[in-house]
Amino acid sequence: IYDDRVTFTLPDGWTEIPPGNLEELTMRVAEATGGRSAEYYQHGYYPPTFADDPWLPHVLVQIRESGRLPYGRFLGFDTGALDDEGPDGLPPLILDVAVDRLKFDTERMCLGLEHTLDLRFKGRVRILTASFLTERGVVAFHFADRERRIDESRPIFDNLVAGVTLAPEIAYRPRLTDRWPGLYFFAAAALMAVLLILTILRQRRRP
Repeated sequence: IYDDRVTFTLPDGWTEIPPGNLEELTMRVAEATGGRSAEYYQHGYYPPTFADDPWLPHVLVQIRESGRLPYGRFLGFDTGALDDEGPDGLPPLILDVAVDRLKFDTERMCLGLEHTLDLRFKGRVRILTASFLTERGVVAFHFADRERRIDESRPIFDNLVAGVTLAPEIAYRPRLTDRWPGLYFFAAAALMAVLLILTILRQRRRP
């Protein structure tokens, strides 16, 4: 995908969701979340058993070219397991939402997120997300399945994510200023101060 800049291996039997069905699924996600997740997904995949349980499980792929993000802002997200309730004022189709896990992998520059939605007409759905930082933005993989069988289906997502490869042209390249996002501005301010002092000293030395 992404003009061959991102490669991965699908589980046996999984196929790509046709564009029309992908658009319908995106609309259903937006409806279920009250428009909070009205995102655009470039690709989606499902197993041959998809018809037995409409829309679950599935994998959605989101490519964002919103600009490079400094990884330092995610270092504090290594929280492991969580028990965090979602925001108040949930849309009608969501009875409850909880963030279960949040972790940043510094080796792969990937932010992992797990959260659970309690949907009015679908029951409890667990969503696993792996967001890979790139030099242009983010490539995110979202896996959704019923909570009651997530332990059985989790290896599907884990194996897919383990096989994700980014082309060198978009692969994230860490920079010194990434770890301390404000370092660049402090350095710039310090440089300006030094230049100002040098200018004052030169003026004083003039006859």
